[in-house]
Amino acid sequence: MKRRPLARMRGALLRWDRLLIAVSLALPFLVPFLLGFLWLTEHEWLLPYLGVSIAIAALAFGMRWLARRRPGGGEAPSMLMGEMKVESDPVWSDTERATFRAARDRIERETTEPVAWTELPDLALSVIDDIAKGMGQADRKALDFTLPEALLLTERAASRYRDHLRRHVPFSDRISLHTIHWIWKHRGRAQLAMDAAFAGHRVLRFALNPAKGVLREVEWLMAGGNSSYLGTQMMGVLQAVLLEEVAHAAVELYSGRLRFSDAELLQFQLDETRADKARLAQPDAPLRVLVLGQVSAGKSTLINALLGEERTETDMAATTEGVLAYEAAIDGTDCVLLDTQGLDGTVARQRMLLDEMTQSDMVLWVLRANRPGRAADVALYEAFEAWFAEHSDRRRPPVLPVATAVDRLAPDWPYPEHQMPREVRDRVSEAMDAIANDMKGLRPRPVSAGEPEWNLDAVRSALSGAVSEGLLVQRNRLRLAAARHARSGDAQIVRSGRGLWQGAKLVGGKLLGRWGGSENARPEAGRGEEAKPVPPETSGDHSP
Repeated sequence: MKRRPLARMRGALLRWDRLLIAVSLALPFLVPFLLGFLWLTEHEWLLPYLGVSIAIAALAFGMRWLARRRPGGGEAPSMLMGEMKVESDPVWSDTERATFRAARDRIERETTEPVAWTELPDLALSVIDDIAKGMGQADRKALDFTLPEALLLTERAASRYRDHLRRHVPFSDRISLHTIHWIWKHRGRAQLAMDAAFAGHRVLRFALNPAKGVLREVEWLMAGGNSSYLGTQMMGVLQAVLLEEVAHAAVELYSGRLRFSDAELLQFQLDETRADKARLAQPDAPLRVLVLGQVSAGKSTLINALLGEERTETDMAATTEGVLAYEAAIDGTDCVLLDTQGLDGTVARQRMLLDEMTQSDMVLWVLRANRPGRAADVALYEAFEAWFAEHSDRRRPPVLPVATAVDRLAPDWPYPEHQMPREVRDRVSEAMDAIANDMKGLRPRPVSAGEPEWNLDAVRSALSGAVSEGLLVQRNRLRLAAARHARSGDAQIVRSGRGLWQGAKLVGGKLLGRWGGSENARPEAGRGEEAKPVPPETSGDHSP
């Protein structure tokens, strides 16, 4: 059992040699101290001096008590938390961000007063369980993750904290671990020396100037109380930061982001794009933009207008057979426009398009402005919302509604630029309101994709604004798809077979090497015996 610092100090002072040294050091300070008291007694200043000292001490303790009891005493930690709190990752989904915010609110409530360090692990496990439930994975508990996930978490955390040390801790790249270990090993002696030096300084200060010494003692009492209070509050803040880091790591674990590194995700992305090449008219591009709508809603015409060239068959009743992909670029970001079959109200077509929507990064929803029948669109959109509500781990792709054939609402189309009659503008606005009312608030951008084109820049601007979100959706989709592939039985069988084959090759190669070495050693030994010269005295041939 380790001895306390006071016990070690008492044991050291009981030794006569150390006691003699302590008395020799303290005597020069104690003598002036006693002489000062004698001077105060002779001049009848002792009682006023003691009264003033007691009054100042009472004032200091009163200020300390008021500081502890004041209503706003808990504001300091929240101010610190504003600078130190752990932020959510921008690539997280809405569900993940909401779960992390709820966990952070609970942590702030629990650490208003510092928690005993022995209780902190239980609180951390409880926070992890709350995150699992908030992300729809109530069956997963703390430490319910694989070894590769733990190693990747360690790698990322180590890299993050290394950068933090280099940026915020002075001389962190100059002090060796040996020096830190030596300081920690002798921390008891260092603390004892610091306490002794501080006590000697206080005695010397009081001996040289008693009045100044008293004021400094009162100041030390006041500062000591406040520093103790602030230290306690700071401990709560540090515990909150630690628990928020735990919550951040739990979200990363339960979201599946730590199943694969960025390099592994890139490989899965390349594997997925090979499947798209079979239906690409142009070389593949990473961002998948799905264009859907009812039959003859103007999807192919809109794609032609966006691409600036005729690359789709727009003169047929059903313009798209299957799904065709066309290479494009949005603000320098490569993408693929996926032209789909039109909605016809059948369940099979709705399922096919819903599957395409869940595998896309952006959705360009084309609705005809002069067509009031939108039951098929509404049914597909409700199925789309229900699917993503059920799969809360998936990031929902942005949906950009576009209303085509606006020119059919205006009898004298086209109009000069910025000179559309008021009644036509009102008619277009009413049509957009009707579509938004049917599509649960999705208000489309009105366009005319035929000649002359009108308001296509609004569609291009909307696509540009959704690119960053589309890339986040793609990353989320690929990561979860890779995780499902890794958990599949076929993948595990292939990995097991590959591991067994590699192990067999390794062991077999070692065994063959040993057997081959032993067999090769025997002929060499035989050849050595045959080549061994016969000594002259035993040779049968003595002729000169």
